Amino acid sequence: MRTPRRLATAVLALTAGASLAACSTAVSGSATPVSRGAEAPTEPAAPPVEEAGETGPVTDPAPGTGSVPASDDDLPVPGAGVPGDEGLCQAVAGWFGYVGLSLVAVDGTGHVDPAGVVPLLEALRDAPAGHRDAGAPVLAAADAVSAATDAAIDDVRSGGDVITAVTDLTGPVTEFGTACAAAGVDV
Repeated sequence: MRTPRRLATAVLALTAGASLAACSTAVSGSATPVSRGAEAPTEPAAPPVEEAGETGPVTDPAPGTGSVPASDDDLPVPGAGVPGDEGLCQAVAGWFGYVGLSLVAVDGTGHVDPAGVVPLLEALRDAPAGHRDAGAPVLAAADAVSAATDAAIDDVRSGGDVITAVTDLTGPVTEFGTACAAAGVDV
């Protein structure tokens, strides 16, 4: 079953919000008020100009070499070469991020194609296998994500809604983020 783009975008926002809720980093900001009096310029200031170096003709990149990967095989592998809790946290969070981004990609009819999401779900499910050196609490949370992801894959393959399947992962992924934070890893 294909999912409309608007719904996919809404679920991506929900998923990203749930993932960010697991972060333990506090964010703060400040602003300085600007006067709107007569001394304010009416024309915007011109941006600084930087001298360009030698430039060549612009050519289209070869297929598969552009900024958008042609397949999940072209994606950087999250957590690769990073040991312990940090590597596993990067792997699961990274693959879940790829899954969320794949929900934005739609086909010509404006629907999410499950065939583009399932390989990323499989990589998310298999992420803990390459990081068995992580601590027990993080491994247990990652295994829970893997089990939930396996159920999501089965659901999507049997014709279930992609958005619903991915939304069902937010609970285990949020708990995984909490386990990473408890282990001192920021994701």
